[in-house]
Amino acid sequence: MSTKKTNSYKNPRNSESEDNTRAQWSTQSYTLEELLGQFTLPQIAKCNPLSILVKRENPFPVNLTQPLLLFDSKTVRKLLARNVVFDHATQKYSESDETIIIPSDYEGMFLRLRSRTAKDQTTHKIIQSLANHNIKAFMNMTRLTGFRVDPNNEKEYSKIEYIPGNVFLVAGLHMGTAKIMKDAKALNIKASSQQEVQYLRCRDEKNVEIVIPTFLQGEFIEVLPSPVQEGKYGVTSEHIIKAQNFPVVVRYLHGRYSPRLVSFSGLFTLLDSFEETTVVGCVLDRYGFTLIEIPQSSPLTFQLALNSRDLFGHPVVKKALQLCQVKGAAFARDLKFKFKFVQRVLTTWRHASINSRMSDTSNYSGPTSANDSARLGLTTTHIYL
Repeated sequence: MSTKKTNSYKNPRNSESEDNTRAQWSTQSYTLEELLGQFTLPQIAKCNPLSILVKRENPFPVNLTQPLLLFDSKTVRKLLARNVVFDHATQKYSESDETIIIPSDYEGMFLRLRSRTAKDQTTHKIIQSLANHNIKAFMNMTRLTGFRVDPNNEKEYSKIEYIPGNVFLVAGLHMGTAKIMKDAKALNIKASSQQEVQYLRCRDEKNVEIVIPTFLQGEFIEVLPSPVQEGKYGVTSEHIIKAQNFPVVVRYLHGRYSPRLVSFSGLFTLLDSFEETTVVGCVLDRYGFTLIEIPQSSPLTFQLALNSRDLFGHPVVKKALQLCQVKGAAFARDLKFKFKFVQRVLTTWRHASINSRMSDTSNYSGPTSANDSARLGLTTTHIYL
């Protein structure tokens, strides 16, 4: 859907005049805070795209030159988190620049790890250390070899390899005589040339029972028990917000929808919690609708369609309304990516050289310093996707 007056919102299937199917934009622009204070939602609006500056290597993920359906507002407390990725080259976890927000009413569960950041040196270096500290649940930070317990073959346990990020519940510490077979393909419990072996008896996330010899080395981190349910480990974002000191590393357990991240190890570093009012909306595009969430505090400015109510019958707007009615609430509750970009606040420039520098936003590489940002009238803002 174009915003040009020649064809905006034109619906060839009805007999109304063109004026009733074309957006009539207000001459005044509003921030979301002003808009929410003066109007009721839903509203059709268009953003001032000339004030948006993005880096060439990080293009804007949605087309804000298209009109928007601003559907509903919501105030909720949220967790601010960094995505933790696994580097296959170094075989280590590290925090990325990707910022995530997790609402308090997110329909998912997390496991809290005994670690404040991805760089914390709080890991156990050998399985025996887990046994010594009587740890009941742990996650492997490095590859781990376990041996599957087969009730039909109590003599030989086949090997299972686990990549980093798996969680295990400890059933107990046992002592027995065993021998690891050639090439470590199996653990023979009743073999000749036996040796005394201590091993942890555990269950993995698929409820497979395994044993792990306590002499195996690697990096392992304790999973903390739930503060609200005895014998459980999963916690909600609401429980974390109420009881947790930050920062803390958590492991994603499950949710209604999987996190939509390009690189996802399952770990997040939770930095803090904050309360925020946002507006959930939809980009009006007949070729595909995109739900977005914009903070009320955003410096973005919008013009309103003065005839929004007349436009609600347009096929594209009707589909967007239906999408927001069906999926808007779930989207607002979902874990989302925080896309950061630069907002140009000033509209009048002192020097022609600044105008020249800022005119080509497709090649904008960002301010070089805080002083540069202030001089050019720039501020960093964000939307959620």
